[in-house]
Amino acid sequence: MMEVLLNSLWQGAFVVAIASGVTTLLPQRHAATRYAVWYVALFALAVLPIASQFSFGESASAIPSSVIRTTSAASHVTEAAATNSGFWLALAWVAGIVFNSGRLALSYLRLARIIRTAVPARELGASVRISSTISIPIAAGIFSPTIVLPEDLAAKLDPVDLRSIVAHERAHISRNDVLGNLIQRLFEAAFFFNPWVYVIGRQLVKEREAACDDLAVQAASDPDRYASCLLNLAQRSPNTRTPLLTPSAIGSGRMLAQRIVRLLNGKGIAVKVNYFVPAAAVALFAVLGLAFQTAGIASQASGAANNEKLAANCSADVTIVNPVQPQISKPVKAPAKVEVLVTVTKAGTVSSVKMMKSSGNTDIDGAVAEAATHSTYKPEIRNCAPVSGGQYVFTAVVGP
Repeated sequence: MMEVLLNSLWQGAFVVAIASGVTTLLPQRHAATRYAVWYVALFALAVLPIASQFSFGESASAIPSSVIRTTSAASHVTEAAATNSGFWLALAWVAGIVFNSGRLALSYLRLARIIRTAVPARELGASVRISSTISIPIAAGIFSPTIVLPEDLAAKLDPVDLRSIVAHERAHISRNDVLGNLIQRLFEAAFFFNPWVYVIGRQLVKEREAACDDLAVQAASDPDRYASCLLNLAQRSPNTRTPLLTPSAIGSGRMLAQRIVRLLNGKGIAVKVNYFVPAAAVALFAVLGLAFQTAGIASQASGAANNEKLAANCSADVTIVNPVQPQISKPVKAPAKVEVLVTVTKAGTVSSVKMMKSSGNTDIDGAVAEAATHSTYKPEIRNCAPVSGGQYVFTAVVGP
């Protein structure tokens, strides 16, 4: 599991690169389609690291070898990190999930209290409420969606502008953005350690709000006035943060400025999703997943080869380091070959000797056995550790 999470760190860079490339080719007016591409990328960020752990057949030869080498090297690094620090990484991950889940729970309780205490504003339409406890308009509720407006905003804002704000929040409801935002926050809670999930999340918020701006402008038919309304709304609540579990009509100051410029440039005109584009993004992510799978197989093969090499280097028979020459007091008239089986301890000392091939001369055999006993040996190695009981055939040839 830890390997999957760590893989998402570097695989997320590929996911964001593909999503950025696809959305760059789309004009700014296609906010709904751009949002769909980034939402596909959010799921790809979670699915690809898991899918890359499984084998689904032969790898595609069309994938550049440079990509395979890069991803294979990254896979090997994350595999090693997960192996060496898996317990502590898992502990930190669980702690992070608990913390972020607590934040989501608190946000849910806050929203429930806001909706419960809000007063219906039937003159603004069904499911619209007014509350004195918030400073920005919000859309909340998955099964029973509700729009909640700040009390001072409902009292002071021009009725035309107020209807535009309500139209923006209704767009969130019609697009199921409340549920989409919840899913996004759950992804962020699970992948809180991954910076790419926040990069994708920011793009989702940007395109989601732009798509709702398009629907609101379509209803009002006056993009300039709507842009002015957004600016007025931001000036009323300059530093207000959006609750975690609800989309908002404001967002960050920089993002709001981009939305206003987009509206003034007349780019907010395409309200429908071109499903061909997110489908193409899915296909690209599938190819990317195949590359990750190929990299995983290559990494496993490399790991197996390294393990075999390690096993070969960590297993060895007894070897002699410093052989002692037999000392024979009497002259030898004819050449003789003597073989002695030496048993060696893990400390490299001789525990026993056994005559395997005698010369027929007790003096020669005794001298060779003595030389075998006093020679220096390297013990047998098994699983990278010395063991006792290894044997070595000490051979000596004596005579003229």
